[in-house]
Amino acid sequence: MTAHVTVHNRGPAWVASLGAGASVATVRFRAPEGTTAVGLPEERCWSLPEEPEGAAGTTYFCRTPIHLHDKASYTFEIPLRIDRVVRGARTTVETLNDDPELSIRKFDPNLRNNKAEIVVNR
Repeated sequence: MTAHVTVHNRGPAWVASLGAGASVATVRFRAPEGTTAVGLPEERCWSLPEEPEGAAGTTYFCRTPIHLHDKASYTFEIPLRIDRVVRGARTTVETLNDDPELSIRKFDPNLRNNKAEIVVNR
């Protein structure tokens, strides 16, 4: 199963960190209960170093490119392996807003819509 997580730049301007080279956004998520994130692109994603890869509750982070034009989007494909069936397993995916190089708060007046859910086995 693959979860598709998309970051949208709804404008009215493009966002970039051309000087510092920081990502426009970093997405944080945990695999839903009963699943394991597998095969994430190493050049864009990582897990917290103190947590073993695939462990229950592992937190993952994925970075967008350093620019998103007005009305552009970037989609992460998050491969999930189902280890056991957990009815209604869910997790929250959200963008982080505290990157010192490119703070989303400077560009996004509505931080409440920067979260989504991944639901497995409804």
